[in-house]
Amino acid sequence: MSKKAYSYIRFSTPEQLKGDSLRRQLEASRAYAKEHGLVLDESLRDIGVSAFKGKNATEGALKKFIELVESGRIEKGSILILESLDRLSRQQVFTTLSLFSSILSAGVEIVTLADNQHYTAESINDVGQLMYSLISMSRSHEESAIKGKRSAASWESRRRRAIETKKPVTGQCAHWLRLSDDKSKFEVIEDRAAIIRQIYEKSIAGVGRRKITTDLNESRGGLKIEVQHFTEVKCCDGKEL
Repeated sequence: MSKKAYSYIRFSTPEQLKGDSLRRQLEASRAYAKEHGLVLDESLRDIGVSAFKGKNATEGALKKFIELVESGRIEKGSILILESLDRLSRQQVFTTLSLFSSILSAGVEIVTLADNQHYTAESINDVGQLMYSLISMSRSHEESAIKGKRSAASWESRRRRAIETKKPVTGQCAHWLRLSDDKSKFEVIEDRAAIIRQIYEKSIAGVGRRKITTDLNESRGGLKIEVQHFTEVKCCDGKEL
């Protein structure tokens, strides 16, 4: 019976789905599985999920995989295929090492394709491979930490500039607003803003969310509006108001 492998694909932003990241990671996993006669499961995907704060391991597809490993539903000897260790985690070394070790200790092997490493509970006892993995974990965390600091500094600079010029720093805003043609201010989209006002007025009056949703849909001639909570109102086009 062929050994089973699980291709885990992760990237941090949904925009990367439009690029080459998904194809690259999938093709590399398929090639490895074919070369080694493995049955490949391609269902493990965390699209737009950050590994810097560990969200993939606490609420993503990786979390479900770990739960299956811990329950014994993933057979020992199975292989988790990663493009590199930073797909697994970009957290601090100690945290990443704990996750990495827990998977190996459960009898699941880890393969990283970018650097041709094959980790097992036995092989990691080799000091050279252990040190290699630690350096990889450290580099991944440092890269993300530096990127985060640069991004924060950039936004702080833009925020200060916005205060000085009294102009928006971005075109992103609530969907009941729009950026003016000269990009100098936000303008209210009155028909959408009216919906938001009605929601708050009814809520203050003690009307429940479901009743508010029903009343709005009936009063607006079949326009589909879904009130999820008071900061997230979705219109018929699926966009938040």
